[in-house]
Amino acid sequence: MNSYQRSIAVGAMVLVTSLAVVGGMLWLRGKSIGKSDVAILYEDIGNLKEGAPVRISGAPVGRVVDIVYQGIGKVAIGLKLSEPIVITSNATASITGVGMLGDMVITLNPGTGTPRARTDTIHGTMASGVFDKAAGLADSAAITLSKLNAMLDKELIVDLRKTLASSQKLMAHLADQKDGPMSQVNPTMLGLQKTMARFDTTIAQMDVKTLQARLDTTMKSAASATDRLAAMSARADSLMGKIQRGEGTIGKFMNDTTLYVDLRKTMQAMTDLLNEIKKNPGKIGVTVKIF
Repeated sequence: MNSYQRSIAVGAMVLVTSLAVVGGMLWLRGKSIGKSDVAILYEDIGNLKEGAPVRISGAPVGRVVDIVYQGIGKVAIGLKLSEPIVITSNATASITGVGMLGDMVITLNPGTGTPRARTDTIHGTMASGVFDKAAGLADSAAITLSKLNAMLDKELIVDLRKTLASSQKLMAHLADQKDGPMSQVNPTMLGLQKTMARFDTTIAQMDVKTLQARLDTTMKSAASATDRLAAMSARADSLMGKIQRGEGTIGKFMNDTTLYVDLRKTMQAMTDLLNEIKKNPGKIGVTVKIF
C-alpha cells in the first residue's frame, strides 16, 4: 500500500470516527438527524431539557429533540417518537415534574379525533408538579398561621389563662373529698346501701303465699263490687226509663205538663189573697155558726 492509499484510509477512518463522535454526542443530547415527528408549542417549559422522555400512559415512547425559543410565551418543542403513533386533532401534551431533582417529562395523549398532519402544532400545557403543590401548601399554611397569630392576641391569651386557672380550681374543688361535693357521696352511698338492705330484708320476710291469697281475695271483692255496681246501674237505667215514659207517680209528676201551670196559678192566687189582707185587714169577715 503506497502513501496515497494510506492517506485515504486514514482520512476515511478519521471521518467515520468524527461522524461516530458527532452522532454519539447528538444521541446523548437527545437530538436526532432528520425532522421531528411532533411539534408542540408551550408558553413556559420550566426545567424541560433536550433528551427529556416522552411518555404515553407512563410508558416511554420518544424524547425531546428540539427546543426553540420563538418569543415571550412561545417555545417550540420537537418530539421524536420511537413508536408508530397516530396523533389526532384533540391530542394533548403536558409537561410534568417527576422525582425530587426537578426532572421534567412530557405526557402525551394522542387523542381520539381525526389524524393530525405532521406539520400541525399541538398547544401544550404545564402540569403542577410536586414542588408546586408543596409551595401551594406552604403558602396556605403561612396564611393560616398569620390568621391564627392575629386571633391569638395578648388579651385573648390572658383570658384563656384565667379560664384555665378557674377550671383547675373548680376541678380541684369537685375532687376534694373533705370539703367538696365528693364528701357527700360516700355518706349518700352508705345510706342507700342500708336502705336497700332493709328493703331486701322486708322482701325476704314477706310470706308470698299469704300475700298471694290476700291479693286473690282483694281481686274477688273488687270483682263482686264491680258486679253490684253494674246491677245498680242497670236498675237506675230501668228507673229512669220508667220516669221518662211517665210510669208511676214520679213519672206522671215529671211528665204532666199542666201541673206546672196549675201550681203557678195557685201561687199567684195565694199571693193576691195575702196582698188583699194586708191592704184591707177588716174587709174579710169571719162567720161563726152555732148548731
